[in-house]
Amino acid sequence: MKKHIKFFSGGLFDSPLMNSRVKTASMTWAEKLLGYLFGPFGILAFVAVVNQLAELYYTEIFYIDNIFGSGSYLLMTWVTKAIGILSGILIAYVVEHTESKAGRVRPLILIGCLLSAVSGFFMFYIPEMPDVAKLVWIYIFNILYNGLGAQLLALRTHMFTLCTRSQDDRNLVNLFEKMSSFLLVGTAVTLTVGSVLYYTMLHGHPASNWIGLIGAFAALSVPLSFIQYYYTKERVTAEGEAAKKSEEASISVGEQIKALFTSKYWLMATALTVTMTIANNLAGYNLNTNFCTIILGATADNSINLLYTIASGVPMGLGILIVYPLCKKFTIRKTTIAFSVVAILGCLVGFLSATNFVGAIAGNFIYNMGTLPVVYILGALINAANDEVEYNKGFRPEGTVSMAIIMCVVNLVTGIFAGVYETGLNMNGYDPLADMAQPVGVVNWLYFIKYAVPAIEYVIIILILIFMNLESKLLDMQKAIRARCKAAAEARGEVWISPEELEEREREENARLAEEARISDLKARCAKRGLDFETENQKYLDKKAKKANKK
Repeated sequence: MKKHIKFFSGGLFDSPLMNSRVKTASMTWAEKLLGYLFGPFGILAFVAVVNQLAELYYTEIFYIDNIFGSGSYLLMTWVTKAIGILSGILIAYVVEHTESKAGRVRPLILIGCLLSAVSGFFMFYIPEMPDVAKLVWIYIFNILYNGLGAQLLALRTHMFTLCTRSQDDRNLVNLFEKMSSFLLVGTAVTLTVGSVLYYTMLHGHPASNWIGLIGAFAALSVPLSFIQYYYTKERVTAEGEAAKKSEEASISVGEQIKALFTSKYWLMATALTVTMTIANNLAGYNLNTNFCTIILGATADNSINLLYTIASGVPMGLGILIVYPLCKKFTIRKTTIAFSVVAILGCLVGFLSATNFVGAIAGNFIYNMGTLPVVYILGALINAANDEVEYNKGFRPEGTVSMAIIMCVVNLVTGIFAGVYETGLNMNGYDPLADMAQPVGVVNWLYFIKYAVPAIEYVIIILILIFMNLESKLLDMQKAIRARCKAAAEARGEVWISPEELEEREREENARLAEEARISDLKARCAKRGLDFETENQKYLDKKAKKANKK
């Protein structure tokens, strides 16, 4: 008989120490805020800083291409991406065979956070040793960070569908996570590091400054990663787990692959993911800095880069106030389509403004306004496509096949387009010391990457979303899935309780405990002050009834 492999079963993540602090059947505000807004901030900030500074560090401090030859950094990038593809398949296999009280993905996310913090720090801290040993050192920690840690952190996207079946709650936590990623990290941290700290304490300064900054962000990420872990819960994983195990065991890998590629919404979601990945990787981490310097004339003596970044980031703050209500009223799909038209208009305004600073800011402001649904909440719709697979095919795709396919595609795309932006600059004769005096090819390349690529991206997004009417069908899918869970539980002789009923029971129990505590406190107060308990209690009940009648 073939032995069933179980990862984490009976280990640390099954111990009371690692139990989630979330005990309720429905999502609480503590869970939403700590698990998806504040908790992720630490690791997201660290990753943003590492990604922003790594290339600069290896070209300004470590001089990897000078020591080991031109193209050494690009080769290392490709190697780590290739290893990332293999690790993605391995991680997906582990997820599918994980059985623990902590869930399937939460243990791996925590491991990914800690691994990324350690390996990311040692990407910058390079001890004194022979050059070959240094090269081995940076390869090891770049592989651990980009090839393994990044793949583990990518599992975080699955929490948006595994935390609950309520689509409203899924949309909200997706919004909170994006607020943490794009507003708190993308605007505040990236602005501070790229536009202030880079010029005041990094550029032209010793390696110790870089290492100290990275170390500070790594240290911050660790406690926040534990907060993220303890204030999340995989309700969907736990719901009907026994039934899911029996269903998944009967589905072969070939059947799972066929199921995925015959699920139209899953294919659309994958197409959206690949499209956005290509566009993001084509942009490069230093696009805005180069655009401000070469096109707009930013220097260390003026504030063009800082003003451009601040003005461009304003829509990210506005997005918190407008995106979620609009998506709740009009659906994510319709809101994203409308805003995507605005994004394309912003690209056109920016392109026509050429070197005009005010026009460039206006174009980027309009473009960023148009990106708000994609930035903040489209991911919730993309992840909801997993429900379609569960509804039609009887298994959730947060397992080996779907995760392996998505990770392979994403890593292949990233590997192919990694360094394309920088390569395009160099092929067109880019001179880092020439500022605005660059060849025409460099200027045209910047315009293409800055405006044409995102315009094409949003045209594709519109075309896909026109046909992706998943939201109108989700409620019926959820009802059917729960009906199957109930039938499977009854077939096993178990009593199945719906999440709504569990929530109501929890509410009643909490109300009972609160009433017992009130009565106990009132009796103690009456005894201390010589008051009649029945009289004082009736006063409270009358006041409560009067307040209820006003509603």
